[in-house]
Amino acid sequence: MAPGDPSAAPTPSASPTLGASPTAGGSASPIGTVQVLDPTKDSWTEAANLPTPRTDLAAATGTDGRIYAIGGRAGGRATDTVEVYTPSSDSWASGTPLPAAMGEPRAARGTDGRIYVLDGTMMAVYDPDASSWSTADAPPNPVVGPALTALPDGRILAAGGIPAAGGTVSSAAYAYTPGSAGGSGSWTQVSDLPTEVTQAAGAAGPDGRVYVIGGRGTDGAVTDAVQVYSPDDDQWTAGPTGAASTRANAAATTGGDGRVYVFGGTAGAGRPLDTVSALHG
Repeated sequence: MAPGDPSAAPTPSASPTLGASPTAGGSASPIGTVQVLDPTKDSWTEAANLPTPRTDLAAATGTDGRIYAIGGRAGGRATDTVEVYTPSSDSWASGTPLPAAMGEPRAARGTDGRIYVLDGTMMAVYDPDASSWSTADAPPNPVVGPALTALPDGRILAAGGIPAAGGTVSSAAYAYTPGSAGGSGSWTQVSDLPTEVTQAAGAAGPDGRVYVIGGRGTDGAVTDAVQVYSPDDDQWTAGPTGAASTRANAAATTGGDGRVYVFGGTAGAGRPLDTVSALHG
């Protein structure tokens, strides 16, 4: 992961293999497999299994290099489970549970070291120093399945998703400015996505811009759109598209080599993908 990236962590990094479904609450079977990619060798190795197999969970890396597997669905039900992976010992430990169960969370680590988790009408904020969660307001129009990423200036960007109250896929984007202890902050609407998407992958690149990759549009079809946000001028531009970006429910992160990696996800009518794509800056 890139130096200076708010979600940076040592490489190689562990990424839970997430079950994915074309819609929230799908019937994908939970698995606990964890695999570790070493970009320098272009190879994968097995890591200790996730103790609680889940689908639709979120993952974020703490400032100490440990990886938090957060929420998701176990047995078809939303869970508040948090488990923490230590790469040096290849081991998992139980973490402090979420304030409430989250079935389709999105997570990002802010520049303040806190982990921000958004799912619909709730945002939970984890303070690793205190090993405790607090809650903060969701965006003014709460959504499920947005791309959630940390911006270099300390804000948290939430882009796209489906309105929690129901409706069509959204193109709206909001930026959260944390307050004291990460909570009591405020949301401000920023420029809309050019293409409305939900279940897109999002990552902050080493250039300070945010890459929103793939997802599903208003017709439910998977898109190959790559939408790039520049927080300096509040503008979106188009990135390179193609088969590599045509996926939904994928995971994305930035590697220490400066490339944005996109892992797995689904294509078409929900066919799971085992491919990994790398976007060169």
